[in-house]
Amino acid sequence: MPLDHAAEPSATAKPYVEALSAVCDHYGVDAESRYADLPNPASKVHYLTAGEGPPLLLLHGLGATATYWVPMLDALTDHFTVYVPDAPGRGLSTAVDYRETGFREFGVEYVADLLDSVGIEETAVMGNSLGGFQSLALTVDHPERVTRLCAIGAPAGLSRDIPLLFRLFDLPLVGRWLFDYFQAETVEEARAEFRRINVEDDSAIPDMFFEPGIVGEKLPGQRESLLSLMETLGTVRGMNPEFDLREAVREIQVPTRFVWGTEDYFWPPSVGRPVASAMANADFVTLADYGHVPWLEPGDEATDAAVAFLTDGRSV
Repeated sequence: MPLDHAAEPSATAKPYVEALSAVCDHYGVDAESRYADLPNPASKVHYLTAGEGPPLLLLHGLGATATYWVPMLDALTDHFTVYVPDAPGRGLSTAVDYRETGFREFGVEYVADLLDSVGIEETAVMGNSLGGFQSLALTVDHPERVTRLCAIGAPAGLSRDIPLLFRLFDLPLVGRWLFDYFQAETVEEARAEFRRINVEDDSAIPDMFFEPGIVGEKLPGQRESLLSLMETLGTVRGMNPEFDLREAVREIQVPTRFVWGTEDYFWPPSVGRPVASAMANADFVTLADYGHVPWLEPGDEATDAAVAFLTDGRSV
């Protein structure tokens, strides 16, 4: 069975579980679907786990879920036991109101609580986009818990600048209208949106990959959680100052790699290179013609760069 669910899913969750299972099946991934009971407000966090070896935590981006990592798991599970949570308010994790929790502290707090829940004292971490921000912030706040750090795709936190579209989401009335307008209800709509923001070339992505996202937006509280998170992150002037990690990450000592596409929708490599250069133990891999979620592009360049680093040159 490609996805072993820890408990019989509810009628509401079942379509999502079935869609996620189909994605795992397509990519030949044998994963377990589990829940961690965490302190409120995170409450119940859903995560996937697969593989054998030392732990590796994978953190997804703003509007994503654990599904985004499934295409890379086959390359990781021979080397690691991977843990892939749905952030609170995404996928099957409990909905939260980020207007009340914030994200800078809470985004680290629930991850640390998750590691405690599954008995992990220290782990390698890889994050994409907002998950890249969490990875950096976790390492800043709890350096003793992170052994290696890989940000694949531009991480938030290294610039306060954001694309115009995301600034508009903060405008009264206009922001809510845009938020509802861009909700994908078909695979074709989801693919078009994905191609516009996440990848330069979507030809390697099967239609079924988009189904969990479409179904997941219908789960109770998920849309409101996402909107509250977007409102928390920034304003029409850009990202809120509390999310600026440029100075803090200079103190990171653990081995760090940035894997960054030249066509990243959010930030170009020129944003990240000076930050990496100022860090004690970081390198920077530039991927020509790759977008924001580079491991979903055709070819293995992004995955190979991440796996080679995370395994520290061990047999890949």
